[in-house]
Amino acid sequence: MIPRVLFAIPMSVSLAALAAAPTAHSGGLDRRVVAPGESLAVLAVGPTSRAGEPAVLLIPGPVGSAHSVRLLVGGLLARGVTVRVVDPLGMGQSSRPDAADYSLGQQAVRLLQVTRAELPGVPVVVAGIGTSATIALHMAATAPNDIVGVVSLAGGPMDQQATKMMRIALAVSPLLDNPVGRALARRRFVSSMKAQSASSTWMTDSVVKAYTEPIEHDLGRVFRALRAMAAAHERVPIADRLPRITAPLRLLVGDTPTPSAPTSAQVDLFRRTVADFQVDTIKQAGTMLQEEQPAAVVTVIEALVRGARARKNPAPPSQLDLFDKGEAPKRGVSATAPHQSGQCPAA
Repeated sequence: MIPRVLFAIPMSVSLAALAAAPTAHSGGLDRRVVAPGESLAVLAVGPTSRAGEPAVLLIPGPVGSAHSVRLLVGGLLARGVTVRVVDPLGMGQSSRPDAADYSLGQQAVRLLQVTRAELPGVPVVVAGIGTSATIALHMAATAPNDIVGVVSLAGGPMDQQATKMMRIALAVSPLLDNPVGRALARRRFVSSMKAQSASSTWMTDSVVKAYTEPIEHDLGRVFRALRAMAAAHERVPIADRLPRITAPLRLLVGDTPTPSAPTSAQVDLFRRTVADFQVDTIKQAGTMLQEEQPAAVVTVIEALVRGARARKNPAPPSQLDLFDKGEAPKRGVSATAPHQSGQCPAA
């Protein structure tokens, strides 16, 4: 299979500005209790959800919280899509209990609980960043009637959460108990983010501050949660669940190699086990796709939303009856125009 290449489309849109638009609906930041001592932060944005109309769930990674997906939210909101952003337990604005199961499989159970409460009867396209993509995969495998599409932003299937970025964060944690140490740790964090990007132009002072400041405000709990995630054991390996995924899966990777990009073994595992799988390569990007080329990511997500909508509302029989009864379409002939490789789907 030849991966599609998605051309970069510049997008500089403010989530706050879009949320304030007359056609937008923002429920603000809320919390959903999923178990005693466990609550997840939920950002509700966009039009009121309707039963049967697909919505989008965005799952940030361990660093960045809802701020890291602000441009995706803005792009989807501009296209009239209902969006929920949910921080997994121990991440972002969600609670960080010491005694909790931080495995990705259990995170998926919590996210499904919240999704069903927030979007009852609504089919959902899930997009996860990095490690959180595996949470989305667990959700799709265990709830195929709820999850109608999965987008992985540079996240390969994994059972161990001790990624390069997490190891860096844990390594610098002893430095963060004083201003000098925090400055050194911030520089190291910025350096690691640059290594994940094709260009550092998106890394303005305000963006870096938004990524790092929440961590510095609650250092003890943050790093205890990160250590618990790194040590978490998966009861069911994701490799065993991948064959159960019926929803389309799109893996997005940048054209610039980075240390955190999915490995060839991870991509091969997807190809062997997921029936509807495709790799999309985004130009001028590393693994920080949501920051470097958010519009290209939004285009892929919206395409899955449109696909889910079309499957629920197929064309009437008069439009489908293209061949006489008993006559099969000839090989290589399609009833619709073929997608041209190397082009971004129509927005």
